[in-house]
Order: sequence, then structure tokens, then C-alpha cells
Amino acid sequence: MIEVFAYKQDVIKKTDLDNLNRTYSWIRVINPTEETIKKLASYTRIPVEEFLESLEEDERPRLTLKRYIELIYRSPLIEKGEVSTLPVYIYLFQDKIITIEKSEISILSKISSLMEKNKAKFLFKKGFAYFIFYILDKINDDFLTNIDRIAANIDVYEEVTKRELTRKDIEKIYEQSVTLSFFNQALIANIEVLNSLRKGYFKQFTPKDKQLFEELYFDALQILDTEKVQREAITNLFNLQSIIVSSRLNEFMKKLASIALIIAIPTMISGIYGMNFVNIPLKNHPLGFYITSFIIFVITCLMFLYFRKSKWV
Repeated sequence: MIEVFAYKQDVIKKTDLDNLNRTYSWIRVINPTEETIKKLASYTRIPVEEFLESLEEDERPRLTLKRYIELIYRSPLIEKGEVSTLPVYIYLFQDKIITIEKSEISILSKISSLMEKNKAKFLFKKGFAYFIFYILDKINDDFLTNIDRIAANIDVYEEVTKRELTRKDIEKIYEQSVTLSFFNQALIANIEVLNSLRKGYFKQFTPKDKQLFEELYFDALQILDTEKVQREAITNLFNLQSIIVSSRLNEFMKKLASIALIIAIPTMISGIYGMNFVNIPLKNHPLGFYITSFIIFVITCLMFLYFRKSKWV
């Protein structure tokens, strides 16, 4: 699908490639087919092979300067409740900006919705450098929002660490840990792109534009630090759960050992009296059974009190 927004005389109009004149415009391509790529290549005079080479691979974020600027930046993607990252392709020409998404990115959808209502004129008025800054800034905000959501979930789990987490809880925490790992890789690569934007020479960007990208660079560094803190929190949570499980297992083994020892003495005494010996103490005594039972009872009680005092039972 291709969406085309043209800006002229302080008005944003939605049009198509065939009717697009040489004016400031944003061309948004979503989940492109081979036919769409050919049409876009014909319009931009970019070889089809270049488009296909980029789109067929899971590209790492990078910045390339040709007769146009090619910028690849990874964005969070939520599909069916699962969070991952997806590259957003941005091509900057003198009078147009092209974005390509393999799957629909919510940030760009919001911008598209604003343009349909003629409410995003500032993106064209402030120049394409600001347009790119705005997109990347919103993507960074999306990273931070998802990290904060994960942090809130971790806080909930930390509050209930007195109980053992269920298997479902552990699976959810593990999924969030994997998500943060994806974010970590994406953020590190995005930071390299932002570093190139703030330090490189691009005739399309003014010193003021580079200041904007420098702000983005430091914002991304802070987001990366936040992500690392949350991954460490998840690691600590898993370690704490391991300690809790080990401690409870030790307590159970101590109780089991105590019960076994308490039962062992009466069992041994009764076993001795079950042997076929002629001379056994109290064998012929009229109260032998009661005396032996009393001794077994006393020994059992003493052992129980000892283990109780030692907090084994």
C-alpha cells in the first residue's frame, strides 16, 4: 500500500504517485509488494535491486549517503501481544521523503492520520530534517513506553516475591527479558545512526538540525541505560526466585530428615524386640510391653522437642 501526502500553499492533500507534482511530499509505503517496489523505483529512479536487497533482509540500522540519504532505524512492533523490533526505511530526497515499513508502524500511522486531517503542516514547514527528527524521536518514545510497561510488570512481580512464582509468571518474565534483549540490540544500532547524523556532513542538514539529532543521540543513550537497568532487575528477580526455591527445598529436606530420625529410634527398638533371641530385656516382665512402649514414647517426645527447638520441624 502506498500513501502520498503533498504539501502546497499551507495545505496537505492526499494524492497518489501518478498525480504527484514536484512539491514537498511524504510517500509512505506499507508492506510493499514487488509491483509496489517497481512502481516506487520507477518514480524515484532508484534501481529495483537496491530496494529489494534492503527489504528482503532484516537490515541493521545504518546511514548511507548517495544522491539521496538512506536511513534505516529500528522501531518497536507489537503484533498479537508480542513485542519485537522492525526496521523503518527512510529515503530523503530534495523535495520528498519516503518511508517504507514491512509491517505497519503505529508512530507513522499516527502521523498519517494527522496529515489526513491537515494537522501536521509543521513537519513540512520546518523541513525534512525536522520531519526525520520527529519520526525518530517518536520511535525513541515508543521504546521508552514499552520499557516502562515492562518495568511496571517487574515491580508487580517483585512485590510478590515472598511466594514462588508460577510457571505462567516465569514464562511472562522470560518473554519480557527476550523483548529487552531485542531492544538492546536495536537501541545500540540506532545510537550508531544518530551518532552519524550528529557528526556527519550532510548538505541537507543545518547546524541547528544536527543539534536536534544530538539531543536524540543522548536521549537514546538514556533509554539504553533504562533498558539495561530493567534487564538487571529481571536477572535479579530470577536469582531471588532461585534462592527462595532453594531455601524452601532446604526447609522441606530438614523437616523430612527430622521426621525420619524421629521415626528411626522407635523403629529400631521395635525391630530389636522382633528378633528371635531367648534373652531380651523385659521379655518375661509382666509390664514389659508397657515399659518398652513408654520408653519409645519418651525418646520420641525428646527428639521431637529437640528438633522443634532447633527449628527443624
